Amino acid sequence: MAPPTVREEVKAAFEKARDPGAPGPGPASTDLADAYLGLLKLALCDLAAPRTMSVERTPLGVASHEIRDGWLKLRSLGMDWPRYGLSMAGLSRLDDLQACVRAVVADGVPGDLIEAGAWRGGASMLMRATLDTLGDERAVWVADSFTGFREDLQTEDLAAVDFLAVSLEEVEGNFARFGLDSGVKLLPGYFEDTMAGLGERRWAICRLDGDSYEATRLCLQTLYPRLSEGGYLIVDDYYVLDECSAAVDEFRTEHGIEEPLEQVDWTCARWRRESDTPIEPARPGSAPSASPPDPRPSAVERPAYTPVPTLEELTLRRETAVLRERLDAAQAELERCRHARVARLGKWLRHRFAPR
Repeated sequence: MAPPTVREEVKAAFEKARDPGAPGPGPASTDLADAYLGLLKLALCDLAAPRTMSVERTPLGVASHEIRDGWLKLRSLGMDWPRYGLSMAGLSRLDDLQACVRAVVADGVPGDLIEAGAWRGGASMLMRATLDTLGDERAVWVADSFTGFREDLQTEDLAAVDFLAVSLEEVEGNFARFGLDSGVKLLPGYFEDTMAGLGERRWAICRLDGDSYEATRLCLQTLYPRLSEGGYLIVDDYYVLDECSAAVDEFRTEHGIEEPLEQVDWTCARWRRESDTPIEPARPGSAPSASPPDPRPSAVERPAYTPVPTLEELTLRRETAVLRERLDAAQAELERCRHARVARLGKWLRHRFAPR
């Protein structure tokens, strides 16, 4: 039997996706916690309303458009960029992340929680909220550049890059607005500058969303050696980014990691550490991304807020630009004709009144 195509896999995932929704409150404290976390996940994914805005690359550029009804399952699966949501993970990944947090608390797994690559902070907010419902005061670390990609990783698609870059102040505001800013450690900077400083901390959950081989490999080398037995290592883009899966597979092979890799959804994978066999942490400068090009690329300054036009607006802009080009061409032709007529008239006058 031939392996399923990407289209078939996405269709199968779409059919399995749960409808956006949250459990209602009940009299028990656990019921109230489930209701709160359910509503929080809807809010983080911008699924509390019957319609929402999605952002995507189009032939005209990066644009937003409305999704509703059955298409909300795309958001539930984390298959689009939410215009106003705080997480791209979707409900399935957030459900699993919540379950992982509850598991490490219930099993007494020691260590803090960290997300490396946070965008607007939604997944980390859920981890903090889940800990709060359990009365657990361990810290949640949020590591990100908070400036987007470095200048050496820029593409011509700057509108998309600007949309994906979220400032430290914005993420701080997101945590504060939901009352989740206590017990949160924001760690700004590129991973090659920040990960080495975390080498002595103990972890219960490491969630990696670095989107590249170098970032994934560096986080594995610096964080996994201090992941507690019973802790979870989560890779957000394992099944859709070959560079992420390559970094994970190489690391697991090199260190003889045999714990089964479990598929969370169409993109995310995780495993639970079952062995306390020591792994030597990466030394500064030994990881693939720890020696950036010389001189070191710098961050790109970005506006605090970058509006995303709708597809209709982009279409109107394109049509307006075409009409403006035609108008400019017509005006240029009129001007040419005017000059030509004046020139002919001048020639006739000179000939008519020339001295005989």
